[in-house]
Amino acid sequence: MRIGFGYDVHALTEGRELWIGGIRIEHPFGLMGHSDADVLIHAICDALLGAANMRDIGYHFPDTSGEYKNIDSKILLRKVMLIIREAGYELGNIDATIAAEQPKLNPHIPEMQKTLAVVMNVPENDISIKATTTEKLGFTGRREGIAAYVVALIK
Repeated sequence: MRIGFGYDVHALTEGRELWIGGIRIEHPFGLMGHSDADVLIHAICDALLGAANMRDIGYHFPDTSGEYKNIDSKILLRKVMLIIREAGYELGNIDATIAAEQPKLNPHIPEMQKTLAVVMNVPENDISIKATTTEKLGFTGRREGIAAYVVALIK
């Protein structure tokens, strides 16, 4: 068994859709990024790649490549799962925490789990997602961005 840790952060901005955990969430602000800026999926990818000692999402899908401009992060996650499976690994489980003051994410967690399980071809029970605020502290507390922390176990 191997464990990996992933972290990602994106700034909130007007004029973008908000995608977290593979689903679109109604909100006046979205996340800034080269792709769809799905902060949770990016952290999951980094955790999985890190566990397999295969660098990070930026190495495999550089933001300098037009191929990944505005790409749906679910596509990147599918590719990461293929990469780790080709190396002989399978997911054990994921434990994720999203830090955001707004919007309230708890009502969306079941749909995120279902969507990610389908994309990764794993049971929903293997994906734990929690949401928290930072009690109005730091950039997330000031509603400037959203962060995600993920631990992934592969076997």
